[in-house]
Amino acid sequence: MRSRRFQLRLPVVAAALGTAALVAVAPAAAKGGHGKHRHHGPRPVYVSLTGSANKSGHSCKQAKYSSIQDAIEAAKIKGTVVVCKGTYPGGVNLDRRVILAGKPGATIDATGMAYGIGISASYSTVVGLTVKNADDTTNGPADGIVTAAFGSNGPVVADHVKIIKNVVTGNLGNGIDLNSTSHSLAFGNKAHDNGVGVNIADDLGAPATQNKVAFNIANRNFGGCGIALADHSGLGVTDNLVAFNVANDNGLSTPTAPDASAGSGVILASPVPNAVVTGNTITLNKFSGNGHAGVVVHAHAPGADFSGTVISKNLIGTNNLRTDENDLKTTGIYLGSLSPQTFTVTGNQIHDDYYGIFVSGPVTVTSKHNTFHHVTEKTGTFPTF
Repeated sequence: MRSRRFQLRLPVVAAALGTAALVAVAPAAAKGGHGKHRHHGPRPVYVSLTGSANKSGHSCKQAKYSSIQDAIEAAKIKGTVVVCKGTYPGGVNLDRRVILAGKPGATIDATGMAYGIGISASYSTVVGLTVKNADDTTNGPADGIVTAAFGSNGPVVADHVKIIKNVVTGNLGNGIDLNSTSHSLAFGNKAHDNGVGVNIADDLGAPATQNKVAFNIANRNFGGCGIALADHSGLGVTDNLVAFNVANDNGLSTPTAPDASAGSGVILASPVPNAVVTGNTITLNKFSGNGHAGVVVHAHAPGADFSGTVISKNLIGTNNLRTDENDLKTTGIYLGSLSPQTFTVTGNQIHDDYYGIFVSGPVTVTSKHNTFHHVTEKTGTFPTF
């Protein structure tokens, strides 16, 4: 019955996110306008491992470019760069407003690089690529795809970015990093075996606000969480939506506490005083098998503001396998704060945990319509965090 309800909601949410048209970008861009329909926009620019300047440029076989970066610089604004099957080096700077679209088998290997794709042009789209193995943490974040590009003058961030239906794997930092961006979208991606699956943060000189993370699968990310919303600078991580994602088996790279890696399904967190992590909604996701709880709040410093947080209608299985502060049992939702906070927790289904909801510190929970199956204690508390 629940699965039917889940399916019936998809068109409604997709319409709200504006994703129906966005998802259509992938096949249309990769086809590059071939077929019976005339191409009315700028002609796609093709990249192939066998690309050559003396070719016509009308298809993968006739690609003029063998470098993704060169193709981006050659593309017209609002045009499309089609990346043909093959493995290309990372460190790509998406510094022009284009659609970067991968054909099946198109891979960016960022071994030795600070990132696979860094996006500095607002309103750009990255779709259909596999991006893997970014591992240079000295010169950048070691992310698969990040909403900034890094140069001699520091990072240049982008807003209104769309990251759709990519596979990000083996990146030492984040698979996808919505960093200091606003109104950006991560939709339908698969993020596995990264440090963190999908990250929303404010590290690069601007807040992260009104972003959407939806319909992604973020499993088996070894170093931390499936999805993270973290204020590291005090600029703020606000009014973001995390919906219809699956985040399982994250943060399991170390076996036992106290050295366990911090890995939840989704975390809202900040280590800085007077942090601002407000108005974020975590809804209609599935979380199971994570090192910390399925949904976690860690407000470590005084003066933090996590108001307006809504945790609703999530399906949460057995979590907190590596335990958390003051909580040594399996737990569905963990809410920890040094300062007083109030959270709305409503309509969640929590099963097969010792604690349904665990509170550490001066936290008030507005709890309605949650259901608990095979849960020993619906709530657990500890006075401090």
